[in-house]
Order: sequence, then C-alpha cells, then structure tokens
Amino acid sequence: MKKKFCLGALAALLALCLAACTGSDPLAAAQENVRKAASMDARLVMELDMDVAGETLETVTAMDVSVFNEPARMKLDMSMEMGLLGSLTATLYAEETGEDTYTLYTYDGQQWRRETAAASQLEEYDFSGDMDYYISSSPDLTQEGVEDLDGAAAYKYTGTITGDAMRGVMLQSGALDSLTASMSVDEEQIAGLLDGLESIAVTLWIDKETLCPVRMEMDMTAAVNGLMDRLLEEMGGPSTAGTAVISRMSMTLTCSNFNNATDFTIPQEALA
Repeated sequence: MKKKFCLGALAALLALCLAACTGSDPLAAAQENVRKAASMDARLVMELDMDVAGETLETVTAMDVSVFNEPARMKLDMSMEMGLLGSLTATLYAEETGEDTYTLYTYDGQQWRRETAAASQLEEYDFSGDMDYYISSSPDLTQEGVEDLDGAAAYKYTGTITGDAMRGVMLQSGALDSLTASMSVDEEQIAGLLDGLESIAVTLWIDKETLCPVRMEMDMTAAVNGLMDRLLEEMGGPSTAGTAVISRMSMTLTCSNFNNATDFTIPQEALA
C-alpha cells in the first residue's frame, strides 16, 4: 500500500473529527477531499504551559509540513521555544526510494544525518484508505454556522473526542512511541494508562467554497494531566498534585494548498 506522510497522531485526530458523519454534508465532503488529496501544506502548533514549584514553564512547538504522494515525499521544519531554557530547531526531508523503502534526511542545526527506513516504520504517517481504522467511536460534532476565517467563509463545528476514541487513535498512530522508548514503560503498560482518558474539546473549520478542512483546535489539558498522574503512579512516584501541573496544553492544526503544496528540493549537502 502506498504510504502517505502526514502529522502522525494529529493526522489521525483530524481523520477522527471528519469521520463523524457520512452523506452529502460538509463533513463527509471534507473527509473525501483529504483522502484523495495529492499534496497539502500543514502547520501544527502545540502550546504547553507547566507549573512547577510556583514557576511556569511555557513552551511552543511548531511544525510546518509539505507533503506529496505518488511518490511519497515530505519536508518538515520544526521549532521549539522554551523560554529561559532556550530553543531548538530541526529540518526533516523524507522521500520514497523503493517499493518499501524511504530515505530520511535530518538536520539539527549543525549536521545532516541520513538513514533508511522501511515502510512498516512509517505506518503512523499513512493517510490513505479507511480513516475509520484510527477510531473506536465517533465524536459528536455540531455545526455552529458559518464564520470568517482568515478572510474566507468557513463552516464551524464544535464537539468532543471521547476518551475511548482518543485511546484508539494514540495507540494506532504511534504517537506514544517516544514515551515507551525514553521511559521504563512498555506498550502494554501504555495501553493500560490510556484507559479512562479524558474527552477532548475540538473545534473544526471547513472552507465553505472548497469543502476542505482548514483548521482544527484541541484543548488537551485535562486529558494530559490525567495521563501524567497515571504514568507517575505506574512508575511508583507521587501524582502531579502539588508538584507539576499542566495549566494549558492546546494544539492547532491548519491545512492549506490541497493538491498544490509548496514544492521543495532536498539540499545537496544533505545528499552528500
């Protein structure tokens, strides 16, 4: 199956929202337009504020992505601002180089790194086929009318993603792979920690003219605090109460240039 790059868990979350309806309404049309898109640009911004011992650590992570399919290739620019702790930047290029093989080029601001990845390692970026694969239940989305969004009319939807649906998305998407790699917890433990995950409030906008999803906002504060508490308990430590509390965690995903994404060329220094 041809692999299509996107934003991992966030792509799955977008699919989760769009899978709420079938028929001839804007939601169903938006889902179909995403599925058949040959290319697109996307920007993901995550804002995380953590209160620790009376101090607040504010971080903003941004990812700008251009993705193409057939053949699959992607460019991703990432930045992380951490206040007094400094900042990080990275650039990633990926291209399909064989039937089941991809080459990744990563730049950390100092040097390029090149590696080969099998198609199975990139399944979390698959944005084709039946998007319902990512979900265990559908969110309850309600159309709130039409409003102006960046100068264009857009249908606005609000609702929640249930905890059970979020659990399925996070497990299927590979969003927690870094957690299992960096901490003493395995996949079975992570699956257990996700039981009873809090619901997440979602707002979704669909362009009225093109019927493409153009923006999604999520408030994940309660869900992430609950997950952190269960993780600390699993590791034998105290809960976050009175120690570290996430006062805000929000994600905004904007999509644009469907079938006309910003083209790119992999730098010669990366290919050397």
